[in-house]
Amino acid sequence: MTLQAYDRDFFKSNDIIGSCMIDLKQAFEDVSITKRPLGINKKYYEGYLLKEGDTPYEWKDENSFYLPMSSKNDKGKMEQNGHCRIQIEIVPVDYAEKNKVGAAREEPNANPFLPPPVGRLSFSLNPCKMFEQLVGPAMRRKIYCWCCIILCCALCITLGVFVVPSALGAIVAGWFS
Repeated sequence: MTLQAYDRDFFKSNDIIGSCMIDLKQAFEDVSITKRPLGINKKYYEGYLLKEGDTPYEWKDENSFYLPMSSKNDKGKMEQNGHCRIQIEIVPVDYAEKNKVGAAREEPNANPFLPPPVGRLSFSLNPCKMFEQLVGPAMRRKIYCWCCIILCCALCITLGVFVVPSALGAIVAGWFS
């Protein structure tokens, strides 16, 4: 099985973040022979799938593990770009037909339940909503502070232009009268 991760670009082609291959031939043979579902867990992986000389995967819990994602860098050399946490369950066709699950997040969303994605960009004609989505909270605070400073400076300059001459005029008129 080859797992590939891409970043999602709106204005250009999607770039590959990394990919990883895992050999599941033994697991498929075991499911074919036993005609029962098989979940790849740490014990099964270390006992049957891990080949001598391979680097073992890092396990999150008993049933899910991290696959190292790698891709070519600008110089053409392979580099590791992080990990992808997965859980693999292989089921025979008759079992899958009896126990339907939805494709991706479609109903019935079960085994495993996939929560709706968070942090996705939604387009809006409201500039404030788009600003909140595109700029993080720390940067927004800095922008708000700079806007307040600029507004205060503009207010001081405006007051200085209109108030100072009339105040000076009142002082000078007081001297002559």
